[in-house]
Amino acid sequence: MAFGRNRTPRSPDAAPRRTEPGWAADDWSQPPPSPDVQEGGESLWDAFNEESRRMDLAFADTQPSEVVPLATSAPASPRPQQKVGEQWSVDDVIAFARRHNRVCPRPLLWSALYVLLEGDHYSDLRPPPTQGFLWSTLSNVQRRLHFRDHIEWAARHGKLEAMAKYLASLAEPDWVHMGES
Repeated sequence: MAFGRNRTPRSPDAAPRRTEPGWAADDWSQPPPSPDVQEGGESLWDAFNEESRRMDLAFADTQPSEVVPLATSAPASPRPQQKVGEQWSVDDVIAFARRHNRVCPRPLLWSALYVLLEGDHYSDLRPPPTQGFLWSTLSNVQRRLHFRDHIEWAARHGKLEAMAKYLASLAEPDWVHMGES
């Protein structure tokens, strides 16, 4: 019994060939049939060119939009680096941490942030992956996700303001950016 069907064993010379009528389409022991290959020649190429020309005529060239004018004036003023007098939200801190394609603080600064947050006193905050053997195995996306977990943890434990102030005090070279290792 093969594949749920009753088959009686046949001698090899009694098995129908693919070229003969009545061959089994699901007979896995036979090689697959080869398609008859016919070259298209110039007529096939002409048909392709004609269809290509027809498609080009069907769609007009792209025109600039008149709905939204192009920016010809001075660029918009950059957003402030930190909030003054306002409370930070999780989204604000995440946006700040991702500005300029940032990933996370450099390893020593991330460790200092972990100490500032008293992370070693909590079991639900993973330590930052700042050990050399661990740091080198993580991609920047994984580091960014790990840092995002720290931001969300700080929000749940009422330490978001302290974290935001620390992050705002960091200079741009104190951050790991996408494309760096």
